[in-house]
Amino acid sequence: MVTRDPAQQTKHEVPREERLLTPAPPSEETLRQASVEEIVAALVTMRDAQGWSFHGQDIDRHDRIIRLVRHLLSARDQTPSPFIYECMMDAMVDPQGSIKGIRKLLDDMASQNMKPTAAMCHSALAALTNHPDYALRQEILDTMQEFWFTIDTPARQSVVLGLLRDEQYELAYSRLTEMIEQGAHIAIWVFDIFVMVFGKLGFVDEMMSLLYRRKSIQGEDRAISSILYYALDVCSSAFHYPGTLFAWNSAVRSSLFQPADGIVENVLATAARHGDASLATEALDMMSRRTRVLAYHYEAVAEAFAVSGDMTGAFRILCIMKKNGIRIIRGNTRVVSEALRRHPKLMSDAEAALRAVAHDEQLPVSMVGVVVEALAETQGSEAAMDLYRDVACLCGEHANSTMMQTLIINSPDEETTRALVKDYTAHIAEDDDPVRDSHVYGALVARCAEAGELDLAFRFANQALVAMGGSKTRRLDWVKVLVAKAAEVEDGRIWGVVDELRKDEETGALVERLLRQMRMTKRASELKM
Repeated sequence: MVTRDPAQQTKHEVPREERLLTPAPPSEETLRQASVEEIVAALVTMRDAQGWSFHGQDIDRHDRIIRLVRHLLSARDQTPSPFIYECMMDAMVDPQGSIKGIRKLLDDMASQNMKPTAAMCHSALAALTNHPDYALRQEILDTMQEFWFTIDTPARQSVVLGLLRDEQYELAYSRLTEMIEQGAHIAIWVFDIFVMVFGKLGFVDEMMSLLYRRKSIQGEDRAISSILYYALDVCSSAFHYPGTLFAWNSAVRSSLFQPADGIVENVLATAARHGDASLATEALDMMSRRTRVLAYHYEAVAEAFAVSGDMTGAFRILCIMKKNGIRIIRGNTRVVSEALRRHPKLMSDAEAALRAVAHDEQLPVSMVGVVVEALAETQGSEAAMDLYRDVACLCGEHANSTMMQTLIINSPDEETTRALVKDYTAHIAEDDDPVRDSHVYGALVARCAEAGELDLAFRFANQALVAMGGSKTRRLDWVKVLVAKAAEVEDGRIWGVVDELRKDEETGALVERLLRQMRMTKRASELKM
Protein backbone atom coordinates (compact mmCIF):
# COMPACT_ATOMS: atom_id res chain seq x y z
CA MET A 1 0.00 0.00 0.00
CA VAL A 2 1.08 3.59 -0.62
CA THR A 3 2.35 5.36 2.51
CA ARG A 4 0.13 8.20 3.60
CA ASP A 5 1.29 11.47 5.20
CA PRO A 6 -1.51 12.55 7.59
CA ALA A 7 -0.21 16.12 7.58
CA GLN A 8 -0.90 16.47 3.83
CA GLN A 9 -4.45 15.08 3.66
CA THR A 10 -7.81 15.46 5.30
CA LYS A 11 -9.49 12.61 7.20
CA HIS A 12 -11.21 11.23 4.09
CA GLU A 13 -8.79 12.37 1.39
CA VAL A 14 -7.05 9.73 -0.74
CA PRO A 15 -3.33 10.41 -1.48
CA ARG A 16 -2.83 11.55 -5.08
CA GLU A 17 -0.52 8.67 -6.06
CA GLU A 18 -3.04 6.23 -4.62
CA ARG A 19 -5.74 7.78 -6.78
CA LEU A 20 -3.69 6.59 -9.73
CA LEU A 21 -3.93 3.01 -8.46
CA THR A 22 -7.67 2.59 -8.01
CA PRO A 23 -9.33 -0.42 -9.72
CA ALA A 24 -10.90 1.94 -12.28
CA PRO A 25 -8.32 3.56 -14.60
CA PRO A 26 -7.56 7.20 -13.75
CA SER A 27 -9.16 9.80 -16.01
CA GLU A 28 -7.13 12.23 -18.07
CA GLU A 29 -8.14 14.94 -15.62
CA THR A 30 -6.79 12.91 -12.69
CA LEU A 31 -3.52 12.35 -14.56
CA ARG A 32 -3.17 16.07 -15.34
CA GLN A 33 -3.74 16.97 -11.72
CA ALA A 34 -1.07 14.55 -10.54
CA SER A 35 2.53 15.69 -10.36
CA VAL A 36 5.37 13.84 -12.10
CA GLU A 37 6.61 12.78 -8.67
CA GLU A 38 3.20 11.28 -7.84
CA ILE A 39 3.06 9.34 -11.12
CA VAL A 40 6.59 8.04 -10.53
CA ALA A 41 5.60 7.08 -6.97
CA ALA A 42 2.64 5.12 -8.34
CA LEU A 43 4.94 3.32 -10.78
CA VAL A 44 7.38 2.50 -7.98
CA THR A 45 4.51 1.11 -5.93
CA MET A 46 3.62 -1.25 -8.78
CA ARG A 47 7.17 -2.58 -9.10
CA ASP A 48 6.37 -5.46 -6.74
CA ALA A 49 3.58 -7.39 -8.41
CA GLN A 50 3.05 -9.59 -5.33
CA GLY A 51 3.34 -6.99 -2.62
CA TRP A 52 0.74 -4.33 -3.21
CA SER A 53 -2.96 -3.84 -3.86
CA PHE A 54 -5.59 -1.15 -3.54
CA HIS A 55 -7.39 -2.14 -0.33
CA GLY A 56 -7.16 -5.80 -1.37
CA GLN A 57 -8.45 -5.17 -4.91
CA ASP A 58 -6.39 -6.05 -7.96
CA ILE A 59 -6.00 -3.78 -10.97
CA ASP A 60 -4.88 -4.30 -14.55
CA ARG A 61 -1.18 -3.80 -13.85
CA HIS A 62 -0.17 -4.09 -17.50
CA ASP A 63 -2.62 -1.45 -18.67
CA ARG A 64 -1.93 0.90 -15.73
CA ILE A 65 1.84 0.92 -16.23
CA ILE A 66 1.49 1.64 -19.95
CA ARG A 67 -1.10 4.34 -19.27
CA LEU A 68 1.13 6.13 -16.73
CA VAL A 69 4.31 5.80 -18.82
CA ARG A 70 2.56 7.04 -21.95
CA HIS A 71 1.30 10.08 -20.01
CA LEU A 72 4.79 10.85 -18.75
CA LEU A 73 6.30 10.65 -22.23
CA SER A 74 3.57 12.42 -24.21
CA ALA A 75 1.92 14.86 -21.84
CA ARG A 76 4.80 15.65 -19.49
CA ASP A 77 7.65 15.59 -22.03
CA GLN A 78 9.71 13.15 -19.95
CA THR A 79 12.60 11.56 -21.80
CA PRO A 80 12.95 7.75 -21.80
CA SER A 81 15.13 6.63 -18.92
CA PRO A 82 16.25 3.28 -17.51
CA PHE A 83 13.45 3.62 -14.96
CA ILE A 84 10.87 4.02 -17.74
CA TYR A 85 12.18 0.91 -19.52
CA GLU A 86 12.17 -1.01 -16.25
CA CYS A 87 8.53 -0.10 -15.73
CA MET A 88 7.62 -1.14 -19.26
CA MET A 89 9.44 -4.44 -18.81
CA ASP A 90 7.38 -4.95 -15.64
CA ALA A 91 4.30 -4.58 -17.84
CA MET A 92 5.63 -7.36 -20.09
CA VAL A 93 5.49 -9.78 -17.13
CA ASP A 94 1.71 -9.73 -17.44
CA PRO A 95 0.08 -12.35 -19.72
CA GLN A 96 -0.88 -9.42 -21.95
CA GLY A 97 2.81 -8.83 -22.63
CA SER A 98 4.70 -10.56 -25.43
CA ILE A 99 8.09 -11.69 -26.69
CA LYS A 100 7.85 -8.98 -29.32
CA GLY A 101 7.40 -6.35 -26.61
CA ILE A 102 10.34 -7.65 -24.56
CA ARG A 103 12.60 -7.66 -27.61
CA LYS A 104 11.51 -4.16 -28.67
CA LEU A 105 12.33 -2.69 -25.26
CA LEU A 106 15.81 -4.23 -25.31
CA ASP A 107 16.44 -3.04 -28.87
CA ASP A 108 15.23 0.50 -28.05
CA MET A 109 17.64 0.72 -25.11
CA ALA A 110 20.50 -0.52 -27.25
CA SER A 111 19.69 2.00 -30.02
CA GLN A 112 19.98 4.80 -27.46
CA ASN A 113 23.27 3.42 -26.10
CA MET A 114 21.53 2.88 -22.79
CA LYS A 115 23.03 0.14 -20.66
CA PRO A 116 20.67 -2.45 -19.20
CA THR A 117 20.09 -2.40 -15.46
CA ALA A 118 19.90 -5.32 -13.05
CA ALA A 119 16.21 -4.57 -12.40
CA MET A 120 15.57 -4.52 -16.14
CA CYS A 121 17.16 -7.96 -16.57
CA HIS A 122 15.28 -9.42 -13.63
CA SER A 123 11.99 -8.13 -15.01
CA ALA A 124 12.85 -9.56 -18.43
CA LEU A 125 13.48 -12.99 -16.90
CA ALA A 126 10.18 -12.76 -15.04
CA ALA A 127 8.44 -11.79 -18.29
CA LEU A 128 9.97 -14.80 -20.02
CA THR A 129 8.25 -17.12 -17.54
CA ASN A 130 4.95 -16.14 -19.17
CA HIS A 131 6.32 -15.72 -22.69
CA PRO A 132 9.03 -18.39 -22.99
CA ASP A 133 11.85 -17.94 -25.48
CA TYR A 134 14.92 -20.02 -24.77
CA ALA A 135 17.30 -17.96 -26.93
CA LEU A 136 16.19 -14.63 -25.47
CA ARG A 137 16.39 -16.02 -21.94
CA GLN A 138 19.97 -17.10 -22.54
CA GLU A 139 20.76 -13.69 -24.02
CA ILE A 140 19.49 -12.00 -20.84
CA LEU A 141 21.58 -14.32 -18.67
CA ASP A 142 24.66 -13.61 -20.77
CA THR A 143 24.04 -9.87 -20.38
CA MET A 144 23.77 -10.24 -16.61
CA GLN A 145 27.08 -12.08 -16.49
CA GLU A 146 28.69 -9.50 -18.76
CA PHE A 147 27.67 -6.64 -16.44
CA TRP A 148 28.32 -8.66 -13.29
CA PHE A 149 24.70 -8.53 -12.21
CA THR A 150 23.88 -11.01 -9.48
CA ILE A 151 21.89 -14.00 -10.72
CA ASP A 152 20.16 -14.50 -7.40
CA THR A 153 17.46 -16.94 -6.33
CA PRO A 154 14.53 -14.90 -7.76
CA ALA A 155 16.33 -14.76 -11.12
CA ARG A 156 17.02 -18.49 -11.08
CA GLN A 157 13.39 -19.09 -10.13
CA SER A 158 12.34 -17.13 -13.19
CA VAL A 159 14.64 -19.29 -15.31
CA VAL A 160 13.23 -22.62 -14.08
CA LEU A 161 9.67 -21.34 -14.42
CA GLY A 162 10.46 -20.25 -17.97
CA LEU A 163 11.82 -23.70 -18.76
CA LEU A 164 8.69 -25.23 -17.27
CA ARG A 165 6.48 -22.97 -19.38
CA ASP A 166 8.60 -23.85 -22.41
CA GLU A 167 7.74 -27.54 -21.77
CA GLN A 168 11.35 -28.43 -21.00
CA TYR A 169 10.15 -30.41 -18.02
CA GLU A 170 13.22 -32.53 -17.32
CA LEU A 171 15.57 -29.55 -17.52
CA ALA A 172 13.28 -27.43 -15.35
CA TYR A 173 13.07 -30.18 -12.71
CA SER A 174 16.84 -30.70 -12.83
CA ARG A 175 17.54 -26.98 -12.34
CA LEU A 176 15.03 -26.71 -9.50
CA THR A 177 16.40 -29.73 -7.64
CA GLU A 178 19.89 -28.31 -8.11
CA MET A 179 18.77 -25.12 -6.38
CA ILE A 180 17.21 -27.15 -3.59
CA GLU A 181 20.42 -29.13 -3.05
CA GLN A 182 22.39 -25.87 -2.95
CA GLY A 183 20.17 -24.64 -0.11
CA ALA A 184 18.47 -21.84 -2.03
CA HIS A 185 15.42 -20.35 -0.31
CA ILE A 186 12.88 -21.05 -3.02
CA ALA A 187 9.51 -19.34 -2.81
CA ILE A 188 6.66 -21.62 -1.78
CA TRP A 189 4.58 -20.57 -4.75
CA VAL A 190 7.29 -21.88 -7.10
CA PHE A 191 6.95 -25.32 -5.53
CA ASP A 192 3.19 -25.05 -5.88
CA ILE A 193 3.41 -24.28 -9.61
CA PHE A 194 5.67 -27.28 -10.20
CA VAL A 195 3.40 -29.53 -8.16
CA MET A 196 0.34 -28.47 -10.15
CA VAL A 197 2.04 -28.79 -13.55
CA PHE A 198 3.71 -32.14 -12.84
CA GLY A 199 0.48 -33.50 -11.39
CA LYS A 200 -1.42 -32.53 -14.51
CA LEU A 201 1.24 -34.16 -16.70
CA GLY A 202 1.22 -37.36 -14.68
CA PHE A 203 4.79 -36.99 -13.37
CA VAL A 204 3.59 -38.16 -9.97
CA ASP A 205 6.93 -39.25 -8.48
CA GLU A 206 8.51 -35.90 -9.30
CA MET A 207 5.43 -34.07 -8.04
CA MET A 208 5.58 -35.88 -4.72
CA SER A 209 9.32 -35.32 -4.34
CA LEU A 210 8.73 -31.57 -4.54
CA LEU A 211 5.67 -31.73 -2.31
CA TYR A 212 7.65 -33.56 0.40
CA ARG A 213 10.24 -30.79 0.23
CA ARG A 214 7.60 -28.06 0.24
CA LYS A 215 5.91 -29.56 3.28
CA SER A 216 9.17 -29.91 5.18
CA ILE A 217 10.29 -26.30 4.73
CA GLN A 218 6.95 -24.67 5.40
CA GLY A 219 4.48 -25.09 8.21
CA GLU A 220 0.74 -25.07 7.72
CA ASP A 221 -0.32 -22.19 5.50
CA ARG A 222 -3.33 -21.12 3.50
CA ALA A 223 -2.19 -22.82 0.31
CA ILE A 224 -1.14 -26.18 1.75
CA SER A 225 -4.71 -27.42 2.06
CA SER A 226 -5.41 -26.87 -1.64
CA ILE A 227 -2.07 -28.40 -2.68
CA LEU A 228 -2.61 -31.51 -0.57
CA TYR A 229 -6.16 -31.85 -1.88
CA TYR A 230 -4.81 -31.68 -5.42
CA ALA A 231 -2.07 -34.21 -4.63
CA LEU A 232 -4.59 -36.63 -3.11
CA ASP A 233 -6.75 -36.37 -6.23
CA VAL A 234 -3.82 -36.91 -8.62
CA CYS A 235 -2.14 -39.70 -6.66
CA SER A 236 -5.29 -41.69 -5.93
CA SER A 237 -6.39 -41.39 -9.57
CA ALA A 238 -3.01 -42.79 -10.64
CA PHE A 239 -3.06 -45.51 -7.90
CA HIS A 240 0.15 -43.95 -6.58
CA TYR A 241 0.19 -45.43 -3.09
CA PRO A 242 3.01 -43.45 -1.35
CA GLY A 243 1.57 -40.14 -2.53
CA THR A 244 -2.00 -41.11 -1.66
CA LEU A 245 -0.99 -42.20 1.83
CA PHE A 246 1.08 -39.06 2.40
CA ALA A 247 -1.73 -36.71 1.36
CA TRP A 248 -4.33 -38.70 3.33
CA ASN A 249 -2.20 -38.71 6.49
CA SER A 250 -1.27 -35.05 6.12
CA ALA A 251 -4.72 -33.68 5.43
CA VAL A 252 -7.59 -36.10 5.94
CA ARG A 253 -6.47 -37.77 9.14
CA SER A 254 -5.56 -34.34 10.51
CA SER A 255 -9.03 -33.01 9.53
CA LEU A 256 -7.52 -30.37 7.26
CA PHE A 257 -10.23 -31.12 4.68
CA GLN A 258 -12.80 -33.73 3.71
CA PRO A 259 -12.24 -35.13 0.19
CA ALA A 260 -15.04 -35.51 -2.35
CA ASP A 261 -16.73 -38.89 -2.82
CA GLY A 262 -14.92 -39.53 -6.10
CA ILE A 263 -11.53 -39.01 -4.46
CA VAL A 264 -12.47 -41.29 -1.57
CA GLU A 265 -13.40 -44.00 -4.09
CA ASN A 266 -10.00 -43.59 -5.76
CA VAL A 267 -8.28 -43.80 -2.38
CA LEU A 268 -10.22 -46.98 -1.67
CA ALA A 269 -9.15 -48.48 -5.00
CA THR A 270 -5.52 -47.50 -4.40
CA ALA A 271 -5.55 -49.03 -0.93
CA ALA A 272 -7.09 -52.21 -2.37
CA ARG A 273 -4.46 -52.54 -5.07
CA HIS A 274 -1.60 -52.06 -2.62
CA GLY A 275 -2.99 -54.13 0.23
CA ASP A 276 -3.47 -51.35 2.80
CA ALA A 277 -6.46 -52.73 4.69
CA SER A 278 -6.37 -49.92 7.27
CA LEU A 279 -6.61 -47.17 4.64
CA ALA A 280 -9.27 -49.10 2.70
CA THR A 281 -11.39 -49.58 5.83
CA GLU A 282 -11.04 -45.91 6.71
CA ALA A 283 -12.14 -44.84 3.22
CA LEU A 284 -15.09 -47.25 3.31
CA ASP A 285 -16.16 -45.89 6.69
CA MET A 286 -16.06 -42.34 5.33
CA MET A 287 -18.19 -43.35 2.35
CA SER A 288 -20.70 -45.18 4.54
CA ARG A 289 -21.37 -41.95 6.45
CA ARG A 290 -22.14 -40.10 3.22
CA THR A 291 -23.87 -42.44 0.84
CA ARG A 292 -24.99 -46.00 0.18
CA VAL A 293 -22.08 -48.40 0.02
CA LEU A 294 -22.21 -50.60 -3.09
CA ALA A 295 -20.86 -54.05 -3.81
CA TYR A 296 -17.66 -52.87 -5.50
CA HIS A 297 -16.77 -50.77 -2.46
CA TYR A 298 -16.85 -53.85 -0.24
CA GLU A 299 -14.94 -55.81 -2.86
CA ALA A 300 -12.18 -53.20 -2.82
CA VAL A 301 -11.76 -53.53 0.95
CA ALA A 302 -11.81 -57.32 0.66
CA GLU A 303 -9.10 -57.01 -2.00
CA ALA A 304 -6.96 -54.91 0.35
CA PHE A 305 -7.16 -57.61 3.01
CA ALA A 306 -6.51 -60.38 0.47
CA VAL A 307 -3.50 -58.63 -1.07
CA SER A 308 -2.05 -58.12 2.42
CA GLY A 309 -2.50 -61.85 3.10
CA ASP A 310 -5.26 -61.43 5.68
CA MET A 311 -7.81 -63.90 4.35
CA THR A 312 -9.90 -63.77 7.52
CA GLY A 313 -10.29 -60.03 7.10
CA ALA A 314 -11.26 -60.45 3.45
CA PHE A 315 -13.95 -63.01 4.26
CA ARG A 316 -15.34 -60.96 7.15
CA ILE A 317 -15.77 -57.97 4.83
CA LEU A 318 -17.73 -60.13 2.39
CA CYS A 319 -19.90 -61.30 5.28
CA ILE A 320 -20.54 -57.69 6.27
CA MET A 321 -21.54 -57.06 2.68
CA LYS A 322 -24.05 -59.93 2.93
CA LYS A 323 -25.43 -58.59 6.25
CA ASN A 324 -26.04 -55.24 4.57
CA GLY A 325 -28.36 -56.85 2.06
CA ILE A 326 -26.02 -57.42 -0.87
CA ARG A 327 -26.15 -60.94 -2.27
CA ILE A 328 -22.70 -62.48 -2.64
CA ILE A 329 -22.25 -63.95 -6.10
CA ARG A 330 -19.24 -65.52 -7.74
CA GLY A 331 -18.11 -62.23 -9.29
CA ASN A 332 -17.83 -60.60 -5.87
CA THR A 333 -15.11 -63.09 -4.91
CA ARG A 334 -12.89 -62.36 -7.90
CA VAL A 335 -10.38 -60.38 -5.83
CA VAL A 336 -9.95 -63.29 -3.41
CA SER A 337 -9.53 -65.71 -6.29
CA GLU A 338 -6.82 -63.56 -7.86
CA ALA A 339 -4.95 -63.27 -4.56
CA LEU A 340 -5.02 -67.05 -4.06
CA ARG A 341 -3.65 -67.67 -7.54
CA ARG A 342 -0.90 -65.09 -7.12
CA HIS A 343 0.08 -66.49 -3.74
CA PRO A 344 -0.70 -70.25 -3.56
CA LYS A 345 0.70 -70.37 -0.01
CA LEU A 346 -2.47 -68.58 1.09
CA MET A 347 -4.61 -71.61 0.20
CA SER A 348 -4.32 -73.26 3.60
CA ASP A 349 -4.81 -69.91 5.33
CA ALA A 350 -7.94 -69.34 3.27
CA GLU A 351 -9.49 -72.66 4.24
CA ALA A 352 -8.68 -72.07 7.90
CA ALA A 353 -10.08 -68.55 7.66
CA LEU A 354 -13.36 -69.85 6.24
CA ARG A 355 -13.78 -72.29 9.08
CA ALA A 356 -12.94 -69.60 11.65
CA VAL A 357 -15.46 -67.12 10.25
CA ALA A 358 -18.08 -69.88 10.03
CA HIS A 359 -17.98 -70.22 13.84
CA ASP A 360 -19.81 -66.88 14.03
CA GLU A 361 -22.12 -67.02 11.02
CA GLN A 362 -23.12 -69.02 7.98
CA LEU A 363 -21.05 -68.32 4.91
CA PRO A 364 -22.24 -67.52 1.38
CA VAL A 365 -21.73 -70.53 -0.90
CA SER A 366 -19.84 -68.38 -3.40
CA MET A 367 -17.32 -67.44 -0.72
CA VAL A 368 -16.53 -71.07 0.07
CA GLY A 369 -16.63 -71.85 -3.65
CA VAL A 370 -13.80 -69.49 -4.46
CA VAL A 371 -11.46 -71.44 -2.20
CA VAL A 372 -12.74 -74.85 -3.38
CA GLU A 373 -12.23 -73.86 -7.02
CA ALA A 374 -8.78 -72.39 -6.39
CA LEU A 375 -7.68 -75.57 -4.61
CA ALA A 376 -9.09 -77.79 -7.36
CA GLU A 377 -7.51 -75.81 -10.19
CA THR A 378 -4.06 -75.53 -8.59
CA GLN A 379 -3.74 -78.78 -6.61
CA GLY A 380 -6.41 -81.05 -8.07
CA SER A 381 -9.89 -81.78 -6.79
CA GLU A 382 -8.73 -84.22 -4.11
CA ALA A 383 -7.18 -81.29 -2.22
CA ALA A 384 -10.56 -79.53 -2.11
CA MET A 385 -12.81 -82.47 -1.24
CA ASP A 386 -12.72 -82.01 2.56
CA LEU A 387 -13.87 -78.40 2.23
CA TYR A 388 -16.42 -79.40 -0.42
CA ARG A 389 -17.95 -82.03 1.85
CA ASP A 390 -18.36 -79.38 4.58
CA VAL A 391 -20.16 -76.85 2.36
CA ALA A 392 -23.59 -77.74 3.70
CA CYS A 393 -22.37 -77.34 7.28
CA LEU A 394 -20.55 -74.05 6.59
CA CYS A 395 -23.22 -72.49 4.40
CA GLY A 396 -26.49 -74.14 5.30
CA GLU A 397 -27.02 -75.15 1.68
CA HIS A 398 -25.47 -77.43 -0.92
CA ALA A 399 -22.59 -76.56 -3.22
CA ASN A 400 -23.53 -74.68 -6.37
CA SER A 401 -23.21 -75.98 -9.92
CA THR A 402 -20.11 -73.96 -10.85
CA MET A 403 -18.18 -75.27 -7.85
CA MET A 404 -19.14 -78.85 -8.65
CA GLN A 405 -18.32 -78.51 -12.33
CA THR A 406 -14.85 -77.18 -11.46
CA LEU A 407 -14.28 -80.19 -9.21
CA ILE A 408 -15.41 -82.58 -11.97
CA ILE A 409 -13.09 -81.01 -14.53
CA ASN A 410 -10.07 -81.12 -12.21
CA SER A 411 -10.68 -84.61 -10.83
CA PRO A 412 -8.06 -87.10 -12.08
CA ASP A 413 -9.60 -89.96 -10.09
CA GLU A 414 -12.59 -91.72 -11.68
CA GLU A 415 -14.05 -92.75 -8.32
CA THR A 416 -14.04 -89.14 -7.12
CA THR A 417 -15.50 -88.05 -10.47
CA ARG A 418 -18.35 -90.57 -10.19
CA ALA A 419 -19.11 -89.36 -6.65
CA LEU A 420 -19.20 -85.78 -7.86
CA VAL A 421 -21.41 -86.70 -10.84
CA LYS A 422 -23.83 -88.44 -8.47
CA ASP A 423 -23.99 -85.30 -6.30
CA TYR A 424 -24.40 -83.08 -9.32
CA THR A 425 -27.25 -85.13 -10.78
CA ALA A 426 -29.00 -85.28 -7.42
CA HIS A 427 -28.82 -81.57 -6.60
CA ILE A 428 -28.62 -79.66 -9.89
CA ALA A 429 -31.55 -79.70 -12.30
CA GLU A 430 -30.72 -79.42 -15.98
CA ASP A 431 -32.45 -76.05 -16.18
CA ASP A 432 -30.09 -74.80 -13.47
CA ASP A 433 -26.91 -75.64 -15.36
CA PRO A 434 -24.85 -72.45 -15.84
CA VAL A 435 -24.04 -71.31 -19.35
CA ARG A 436 -20.36 -72.03 -20.01
CA ASP A 437 -18.09 -71.62 -22.98
CA SER A 438 -17.45 -74.53 -25.36
CA HIS A 439 -14.02 -75.23 -23.83
CA VAL A 440 -15.56 -75.84 -20.37
CA TYR A 441 -18.34 -77.96 -21.83
CA GLY A 442 -15.78 -80.03 -23.69
CA ALA A 443 -13.79 -80.66 -20.50
CA LEU A 444 -16.97 -81.66 -18.63
CA VAL A 445 -18.08 -84.05 -21.38
CA ALA A 446 -14.67 -85.69 -21.59
CA ARG A 447 -14.30 -86.11 -17.82
CA CYS A 448 -17.82 -87.54 -17.37
CA ALA A 449 -17.41 -89.88 -20.36
CA GLU A 450 -14.04 -91.16 -19.12
CA ALA A 451 -15.68 -92.03 -15.80
CA GLY A 452 -18.46 -93.84 -17.63
CA GLU A 453 -21.12 -91.32 -16.55
CA LEU A 454 -22.75 -90.97 -19.98
CA ASP A 455 -26.05 -89.47 -18.82
CA LEU A 456 -24.35 -86.33 -17.57
CA ALA A 457 -21.85 -86.47 -20.43
CA PHE A 458 -24.65 -86.28 -23.03
CA ARG A 459 -26.38 -83.55 -20.99
CA PHE A 460 -23.28 -81.39 -21.23
CA ALA A 461 -22.70 -82.44 -24.86
CA ASN A 462 -26.09 -81.09 -25.90
CA GLN A 463 -25.32 -77.83 -24.11
CA ALA A 464 -21.93 -77.72 -25.84
CA LEU A 465 -23.61 -77.98 -29.25
CA VAL A 466 -25.79 -74.97 -28.41
CA ALA A 467 -22.77 -73.02 -27.16
CA MET A 468 -20.82 -73.78 -30.35
CA GLY A 469 -23.55 -72.25 -32.53
CA GLY A 470 -22.06 -71.00 -35.79
CA SER A 471 -18.51 -70.91 -34.50
CA LYS A 472 -15.92 -72.37 -36.86
CA THR A 473 -13.32 -72.71 -34.12
CA ARG A 474 -14.33 -76.03 -32.63
CA ARG A 475 -12.27 -78.31 -30.47
CA LEU A 476 -13.63 -81.84 -30.90
CA ASP A 477 -11.41 -83.74 -28.44
CA TRP A 478 -14.45 -84.42 -26.30
CA VAL A 479 -16.31 -85.94 -29.29
CA LYS A 480 -13.65 -88.60 -29.66
CA VAL A 481 -13.94 -89.56 -25.98
CA LEU A 482 -17.74 -89.55 -26.06
CA VAL A 483 -17.94 -91.61 -29.26
CA ALA A 484 -15.52 -94.19 -27.91
CA LYS A 485 -17.35 -94.60 -24.60
CA ALA A 486 -20.77 -94.65 -26.28
CA ALA A 487 -19.58 -97.33 -28.71
CA GLU A 488 -18.43 -99.52 -25.83
CA VAL A 489 -21.94 -99.70 -24.40
CA GLU A 490 -23.72 -99.23 -27.73
CA ASP A 491 -25.40 -96.00 -26.57
CA GLY A 492 -27.37 -94.74 -29.57
CA ARG A 493 -27.56 -91.18 -28.23
CA ILE A 494 -24.20 -90.53 -29.82
CA TRP A 495 -25.76 -90.38 -33.29
CA GLY A 496 -27.86 -87.40 -32.29
CA VAL A 497 -24.67 -85.55 -31.38
CA VAL A 498 -22.94 -86.66 -34.59
CA ASP A 499 -25.91 -85.63 -36.75
CA GLU A 500 -25.94 -82.19 -35.12
CA LEU A 501 -22.22 -81.73 -35.77
CA ARG A 502 -22.65 -82.74 -39.42
CA LYS A 503 -24.94 -79.78 -40.03
CA ASP A 504 -21.84 -77.64 -40.39
CA GLU A 505 -19.83 -78.69 -43.44
CA GLU A 506 -16.42 -78.07 -41.96
CA THR A 507 -17.20 -79.63 -38.61
CA GLY A 508 -18.99 -82.54 -40.32
CA ALA A 509 -15.84 -83.32 -42.30
CA LEU A 510 -13.82 -83.40 -39.08
CA VAL A 511 -16.32 -85.74 -37.46
CA GLU A 512 -16.31 -88.09 -40.48
CA ARG A 513 -12.53 -88.21 -40.40
CA LEU A 514 -12.65 -88.95 -36.68
CA LEU A 515 -15.17 -91.78 -37.17
CA ARG A 516 -13.07 -93.32 -39.96
CA GLN A 517 -10.00 -93.24 -37.77
CA MET A 518 -11.91 -94.94 -34.96
CA ARG A 519 -13.26 -97.65 -37.28
CA MET A 520 -9.76 -98.29 -38.63
CA THR A 521 -8.38 -98.50 -35.10
CA LYS A 522 -11.12 -100.95 -34.12
CA ARG A 523 -10.49 -103.16 -37.20
CA ALA A 524 -6.77 -103.18 -36.54
CA SER A 525 -7.44 -104.24 -32.97
CA GLU A 526 -9.74 -107.05 -34.12
CA LEU A 527 -7.17 -108.34 -36.63
CA LYS A 528 -4.53 -108.51 -33.91
CA MET A 529 -6.86 -110.66 -31.88
